[in-house]
Amino acid sequence: MDKVVPHPRFRREPKGTSLDVTEQEIRNSHWRRYDGAHLFPLTALRADVSMQNYSVYPRPFYVDMQKTCVDCRRDFIFFALEQRYWYETRRFYVDSECVRCVECRHKRRIAKRLAKRRHQSFTELQGRASLSREEMMQLVDDCIFLLQHGMLKRPSRLDRIKHAAMRQVSQYAGVKTLELLLQAAYGPCPLHNLTG
Repeated sequence: MDKVVPHPRFRREPKGTSLDVTEQEIRNSHWRRYDGAHLFPLTALRADVSMQNYSVYPRPFYVDMQKTCVDCRRDFIFFALEQRYWYETRRFYVDSECVRCVECRHKRRIAKRLAKRRHQSFTELQGRASLSREEMMQLVDDCIFLLQHGMLKRPSRLDRIKHAAMRQVSQYAGVKTLELLLQAAYGPCPLHNLTG
């Protein structure tokens, strides 16, 4: 258990309960049969199915299960108490599975918040008629971040932003980075083909 990613609340070790149920009963209790996960049957908790969000089959039990994180590839335990919170308090759909360790889930939440702020900044700045030097550099940085995270398609406005940045802040290293990103992702700028 030393190599298992620790959970801030539940730590690394499975938590035993007094519920007397076999692993086979647990696996047979849900249509997915827990997809071959490594279960700890002595940790089983009886679920309150009236609190669950399901279409056909509820989950009558929660049980600590060892899984492998899809991001970092380390093992972690999806604790029965955590499942109860997911499915009964947060009302997640009972067929949703935890596929990331708590550390990677935390990193993703932070990245999503950052991406949201970057997108808001991008939207606000690109809609303005004129930008200061610092605002133009911020817009370039927002474009780079959003392109690297697959959050922007290549509308002609990205080429316009790049050309405006080349005119206003040509010495800023981010301008070259933006140009290279756009070329790598989408090929040469269509505005270059209009010379003739």
